[in-house]
Amino acid sequence: MPLDTLSLSDDKVFYTLEGEGLHIGQPSVFMRLAMCNLTCKGFASEDSPHGCDSFVSWSVKNKFTFEDLNYYFSDNGHDRELKNGAILKITGGEPMLQQARLLKWLPTFVDEFGFKPRIDFESNSSIMPKEEWITDWNATFTLSPKMSNNGDAERIRYKPDVLKWHNSHKESCFKFVINEVSDLVELFDKYIDPGYVDHEKIWLMPCCGSREEHTAKSAMVADLCKQYHFKFSPRLQLVIWDMALKV
Repeated sequence: MPLDTLSLSDDKVFYTLEGEGLHIGQPSVFMRLAMCNLTCKGFASEDSPHGCDSFVSWSVKNKFTFEDLNYYFSDNGHDRELKNGAILKITGGEPMLQQARLLKWLPTFVDEFGFKPRIDFESNSSIMPKEEWITDWNATFTLSPKMSNNGDAERIRYKPDVLKWHNSHKESCFKFVINEVSDLVELFDKYIDPGYVDHEKIWLMPCCGSREEHTAKSAMVADLCKQYHFKFSPRLQLVIWDMALKV
């Protein structure tokens, strides 16, 4: 793939509200990149058969040159939403797989539109970000580290050095998907007790792929948040718009 090209999902770029974590409810322009290094097969359910609720989208690749991508932002008014204060949410899949190309694209965005967007990444915290995201772009990270309930091997999903890097930055937010009460044992043993993630930066989120599943799991997760003093993150996109397409 040429160096001036990014691989986007079938969602491409769209304007909506942030549905999870620290910035929930905030107007956001999502740019969903294709490809992921994890499967999240352990999250599969009747309403989310692929496990990952965005698999249907990010598993499709749409190649955009930087010029075409900037035109797409302009043609759909996304540059105006960003200029008016919306967050640029760079998500996937796993966006860190294309971070070198993103760092080449963003200066072309600034040249085209005359401002730096407010950037927040959604990442599974398994790939080390480049320091330029902090020093040059003041980016923040909404993270979803994957525990064993996601179904992938620990050597792929569990990266203490990456967790510590993120934990050192003030505005990082860690969302942990909870399927059962017993998931809390792993959360403490592998993340909190070793000092990789600060307790106060953690949000618990129900494992679900539809509004119905969200309703069924939310009370259990909310009770855990009350008992252990975590923050609760709904999945607002499911509450409002229900599940992604099942194909």
